[in-house]
Amino acid sequence: MAELRSERVSFSYPGGQRVLCDVTFSLRSGELVALVGANAGGKTTLLRILAGLIKPRQGDVSVDGASIGEARDRVGLLFQNPDHQMIAATVEEEIALGLELRAVPSAPMREIVEILLSRFDLKSLRHRSPETLSGGQKQRVALAAIMVSRPSFLLLDEPDSFLDAPSRREFLSGITEVRAECGILWAVPRPSRMPKADRCLVLDAGSVREVARADLANALISVRGCE
Repeated sequence: MAELRSERVSFSYPGGQRVLCDVTFSLRSGELVALVGANAGGKTTLLRILAGLIKPRQGDVSVDGASIGEARDRVGLLFQNPDHQMIAATVEEEIALGLELRAVPSAPMREIVEILLSRFDLKSLRHRSPETLSGGQKQRVALAAIMVSRPSFLLLDEPDSFLDAPSRREFLSGITEVRAECGILWAVPRPSRMPKADRCLVLDAGSVREVARADLANALISVRGCE
């Protein structure tokens, strides 16, 4: 069983604003964990550190004992706004981009792209520009592009924040497709946006603690940013 681990991670922005304080927890393959915290409370910063995009001021992030710097391709990050991570002209090209960067030969590349287009119900959209898609469709395209690298862990930064109910259902169908393959950490600002999770973590004052779902409402009464 694979494990993504945050060990005593702390982070401060230039100027002294401390965002994360001694964050320690683990995410295992096959589980979906909800990370609940106030807006501007450090959730996005934590996910970026876990994905190896920024370095903590203190502490370490590892995947099965290897530093995140060595195992970055095993962690995928889906942003709140999918427009921030799509650059190709068509859906098909967006999914293929990660394979091109890895110099995958054209024949197996086409085969992999076809599999992902089918798996995430995107075949009819293959020649469309991502700019013309609905929010749910964009997030499915972004998810398919991430799954090209077959990550062990998937980090979701409030991925349904801009989605209406039909688009959210579209996106959730995509998550159902990958849930058995990787550990998922889903950041949400409030319990009403929570998916059905195996565990719940609360980010409060920059620290993370695990809370039973039944106790979540009381745990969130005093949630605040790290002072």
